[in-house]
Amino acid sequence: MKTKSLLAAFAAVVLTTIATAQTAAPAEAAALHRQSIERLQQKNTKEAVEFAEQATKADPTKAEYFSQLGMALGQRMGEIGFMQQAMMSGKLKKAFEQSVALDPQHVAGLIGLARYYTNAPEIAGGSLVKAAEYATRVQQLNPFLGELERANIANKDEQYAEALAHYEVATKLKPDHAGGQFGCGRMLAKLGRKDEARARFEAALKLNPNFEAAKKALAELDQPAG
Repeated sequence: MKTKSLLAAFAAVVLTTIATAQTAAPAEAAALHRQSIERLQQKNTKEAVEFAEQATKADPTKAEYFSQLGMALGQRMGEIGFMQQAMMSGKLKKAFEQSVALDPQHVAGLIGLARYYTNAPEIAGGSLVKAAEYATRVQQLNPFLGELERANIANKDEQYAEALAHYEVATKLKPDHAGGQFGCGRMLAKLGRKDEARARFEAALKLNPNFEAAKKALAELDQPAG
């Protein structure tokens, strides 16, 4: 009888420990995820990656944790050597793929894959066709962001008029978005339509006076040819 009581007490302790661990894991993962976001905002990409990796291990069921890992890896790749970039590229792709596997409508993951296929060299699996497929999926979920991705892909393909058309649609969807106005300006400049480009860069700066890229682009327009 005494043995049965001890076993019952032990079982209760084990069940309580398991329940506590199951509750703690998601909370710990959420905290790690927040720390990764904060580190990325602080431009501490190394720790952003580390915290994101820990978050995905603590709770591998959240699509946003994997897309955050992908974004952190993407930022980190700009700070390391070519050989390390090649190794990290695969991890980045897998992170975004996992986010979309967990949630096929996870916009951040779809955008991550669209950009991976847009920017990766062909030898690493880059493909503008695949990029467009993911951009279309983004467009179905969020038309504005989808137009921006389609514009980015067309620009990569040096189809500047097509890219401009996508940016124009994006600015109609969100006229107060400085990035959309800036995108129009960039394509207009590439098409040699400098006066129109100037107007768009100025519009972007009116919406966001601290838009450094727009300031730089405007200054470049004013530089003498050659």
